Amino acid sequence: MSGSFRRAPDFERRSDMIEATLDCIADLGIEATTVRAVAARAGISNGLIRHHFESKSNLIMAAYRHTIELMIRPALEVVALPDTPPHKRMVKFVTACLGGTVSDPRLLSVWATFISHVRLSPQLAQEHKNGYLTFRRATEKIIDETLLADGRRISGEELERLGIIVNAIIDGLWLEGCLMDDFDEDRLIDLGLRAIESLLDIKLPDTAETGT
Repeated sequence: MSGSFRRAPDFERRSDMIEATLDCIADLGIEATTVRAVAARAGISNGLIRHHFESKSNLIMAAYRHTIELMIRPALEVVALPDTPPHKRMVKFVTACLGGTVSDPRLLSVWATFISHVRLSPQLAQEHKNGYLTFRRATEKIIDETLLADGRRISGEELERLGIIVNAIIDGLWLEGCLMDDFDEDRLIDLGLRAIESLLDIKLPDTAETGT
């Protein structure tokens, strides 16, 4: 028996199945993304998918959770950066929200497909709410720390208001960038930074100064 054979760990198998599910959703939509279609895309048996997820519904939910993670994880990692001044973290935060992997048009396609089903599924709606609140709280944290660094303390109500507006700015620019044929990531990030500077009445360092 060859010693080169290695059975993939369960987390790798699950990850491969979720990626195959996202590919199917991007190409076919949610309705046409069946267990059989995912199995064919992943090159595995239907039974293996049912072993890990039990049903198409569970598979779709896992794929949506992974999509949310792909969208917000880069920004969350920036918020948690140690020993980085708040103003620099704000620049890195906006850069993470509008550039790199999150600007992939495929991610927009998958996200838009899920969003069209959120109102039809209480489970998807709850996952959407959880992801949104996680991201907005991270946004509020970086806003609060940036303003505090300037000696400004604001109320919880005002912080929530600013968090919602900053989220709207980022979401709008993200959609614009993903839909543009001549996408210019640097320009989009600069627009986001200038808009947030104006909204918060702050001065942010240039991206070159933050190493982004």
